[in-house]
Amino acid sequence: MEKEKVDIFEDEPVEQKKKDKESKKEHKEITRLESEIKVLSEENEKLLNDNTDLNNKYLLSLAETKNYKKRMDDEMDRFYKYSTFNLCKDLIQILDSFDLALEKDAESKEMTAYLNGFKLTRNQIYSILEKEGVKEIEALGKEFNPNEMVSISHMEDRTKKEQEVLRVFMKGYMYKDRVLRPANVIINLYQENAPENKEE
Repeated sequence: MEKEKVDIFEDEPVEQKKKDKESKKEHKEITRLESEIKVLSEENEKLLNDNTDLNNKYLLSLAETKNYKKRMDDEMDRFYKYSTFNLCKDLIQILDSFDLALEKDAESKEMTAYLNGFKLTRNQIYSILEKEGVKEIEALGKEFNPNEMVSISHMEDRTKKEQEVLRVFMKGYMYKDRVLRPANVIINLYQENAPENKEE
């Protein structure tokens, strides 16, 4: 009878050992899984950070591309808008020659016919220039505008306003919103405001 009791007591520790062994095994498995989860979480966080960095770089690159395209479009617009600037600048010198010829008085019918032809040609050239955006700067009788005019001399006329343009020495022209050539003018300047001519 005592032997049977001993057997019962001996079985309990074996069962407990088995349970402890399984518990340790489960604990190891849990620890291993927790370790894997930690590694995976770290990798996931790294991937998320990399993804954020790549997304930011993509957005920056996209913005730079848009800005570059906008700059190129603006440059192309400016190029087309002002593409005939230099040609128009050369053509207004031909207008100067015609204007100089037309200042002469006709001495005969033949001369009158020539001058009429010059006037017609001059007006045709000016009409073409107008289509390109060229416009003569109205200066005579206007107040001096340093953005569109250059004062080459001054006179005094008390019947006119001060700074008024008394004479246009050379016509000026605008090209769209730019000055193609400033008008060279003589302005009205009262003596007390005139610059002193100092001898060197």
